[in-house]
Amino acid sequence: MINIRIKIIQALMILTIFGCMRPDDENLWSTVVENTIGTNGFARDVYVQGDTAFIAAGQSGLQIWNLESKTLLEQYESFGSADLEDVGRVHYDSLNSLVFIMDQSKIMFDEYDSTLFDAPTPIGDSHNEDFIVLSETGGTFYIYYVDRDAGDGFLWGQYNFEEIPFIGEIWQRQDNDGQIRPSSPMKGLSHSGDFIAVAGDQMGVYLYAVDLIGDSPEFISRIDTEGNAEDVLISNNGVFVSCDDAGAYFIPMDSFSGDVALHRFADNMTVDHIAVKNDIASLSLGSKGIALYDISDPTQPEAKGIFPVGYTYRTVFWKDRLLACTREGLQVLKIEK
Repeated sequence: MINIRIKIIQALMILTIFGCMRPDDENLWSTVVENTIGTNGFARDVYVQGDTAFIAAGQSGLQIWNLESKTLLEQYESFGSADLEDVGRVHYDSLNSLVFIMDQSKIMFDEYDSTLFDAPTPIGDSHNEDFIVLSETGGTFYIYYVDRDAGDGFLWGQYNFEEIPFIGEIWQRQDNDGQIRPSSPMKGLSHSGDFIAVAGDQMGVYLYAVDLIGDSPEFISRIDTEGNAEDVLISNNGVFVSCDDAGAYFIPMDSFSGDVALHRFADNMTVDHIAVKNDIASLSLGSKGIALYDISDPTQPEAKGIFPVGYTYRTVFWKDRLLACTREGLQVLKIEK
């Protein structure tokens, strides 16, 4: 009888211990898919201007939608005389009314008037990975882009509509001591304020200073990361890094000029892209969908759930909603805390 009681007590203790080990579901967030915009091709990227969404729709080219009315405004499967090949990135320069797209072979831009793409201008010729466009005055813009064919970092150029030739310069990869090293593929770019961050694949993250738009970028520092740095995002007080199979990092901005502090999270996930708004970080996980984190304290991100919304390439915040670029199309998500 005593042995039976002991076994019962032991069983109850084990149940209690394992019960305490369960995740606290009450602290998790939830998502509601309010709408899915069917793009036929994979929705790989989206740029939002007001309620207008410019969608890089993969092999279906470029699509322009009104998000409020859920109507397709325009669709382009060719860009002037060039057929589009799996469009992966898109940007709209509202100051110059220019649309930029990147497919498998090149970056192209043209004037957008809601009815016509006429004669696109190509930038680069192959193996482009990412680009950002900056403009302050009409008639001129500056573009920074990653071209693997260049081999030594990323390219910078100014385009002035009165001076047709494109002017480009190359920034070679530099280590912390300023020495040129053998090239490593560059992946993602991010700009905010006076800084440009570059995801350097196996070499981690590079930070450059750009005091004025049009000035030459000045190398500040490089920080190595576990895994391959695939993409970057400069937030208010630091840099978020997507490191593929090695998860993600938050790196305070001070780390690039002083003592290095790396705050790793989602280290058991494959992270391709990170979007941030206020205290929410949305991580794109490929086939696993998205993961949400509370980043009220970015040095200690708190997991708030994984949501299988389809194969997700990247996410973008729009008003109080989250747009997920997936193989099923562009999904409009509501986050409920």
